[in-house]
Parts: sequence; structure tokens; C-alpha cells
Amino acid sequence: MEATNKVQTNQEEGLDGTHLFQQGNFDMAQKSYEQTLIKDPENLEALYGLGMIHQFKERFEEAKRYYDKALKLGADNAHILNSLGIVSAQLDDSRAAIVSFEKAFEIDPNFLQAQKNLAEICIEAGEFDKGVQTYKQILNNHPHDIETLLSVADLYSAIGDLESTKFVLNRVLEIDPNNETAKEGLAKIS
Repeated sequence: MEATNKVQTNQEEGLDGTHLFQQGNFDMAQKSYEQTLIKDPENLEALYGLGMIHQFKERFEEAKRYYDKALKLGADNAHILNSLGIVSAQLDDSRAAIVSFEKAFEIDPNFLQAQKNLAEICIEAGEFDKGVQTYKQILNNHPHDIETLLSVADLYSAIGDLESTKFVLNRVLEIDPNNETAKEGLAKIS
């Protein structure tokens, strides 16, 4: 019973910061989260919130420090791992980013953004086969995901496979006939 009350208190103490964060008042949210951590240094919501604030302010080392601390407290949280992956990528640590995105997706197989981030960082890191396989997996589960289709079209275009590029861009237009990116892409290769 006591552990339940502590968790509930942890969440309540972080709520002011979270409310301020959602309103875009990052400075006040940061102060609120910092005050929460003074009272409760293991408050996951405050740690994650401070990580997000530093991430938005492009203070990636600080963001990473807060995410790492939250994860060390035993938080197997897909969203924290995804955020850590983004920050790791910003710090040019593609290996750490890949590991974070993989763990996030393993914890929550429905977390589409983590899977997209994994595919993207794999491509950027030169792990093309893994990136392409990840995009294929996304499209198997989300065949109408325009963002992924456009990424795949870019990959086909980059390797000079114009027929496949056209096919994918036309698929995008079947789903969203007004998609300007697909229209522009087709105009460039037609």
C-alpha cells in the first residue's frame, strides 16, 4: 500500500511541471520539475520532463543525463527510450540511438514513431539492410503510412530506381491525392 501511495505522490508532484510544459511554458516547468526533484530525486515524471525541456532547448547532453537517470531507476519506458535515441542521434552516437530505438520498439511494438526513428538512424548510420527491413516491417503493419512511403520513395530515388520511386509516389497519391511532396517528386522524375 505504501508503494502505491508513493507512486501516486510522485505523479501528483510532477503534474504542475507537466501542465506548464504542455502549455509551452518551459522555464516555469523546469523550475517546477527541479523543485519536485528536490523533494523526490527519483520522480520519473520530473526526470523525463527535464529531459524533454533540455531536448527542446537543444541541450542534448543535459537531456541525455536526465533520460539516463530515469532509465537507471528501472523505468523500462518506451517513450523515454525513444527520446534518449533522438538525443543520442543529435550527439552523433548512432549506435546508442539504434539500441534505444530497438528497446523502445521491443517494449511497445505499437510505438510507430520509435520504429520510424530506428529505420531512419539505420539508414543514416549506413546500416541500409536493417533500415530497409525496418521500413518494410512498418509498411506491413501500416500500409497507409504516408511518411514511411515517402521515406521509401526517397531511398529508391537515391539509388536511381525511378520505376520503384514512381510506384511508391503513386501509392501515396492513391492514399492522399493532394499530397504535394508526392506530386513534386513525380514531376521531377517524369
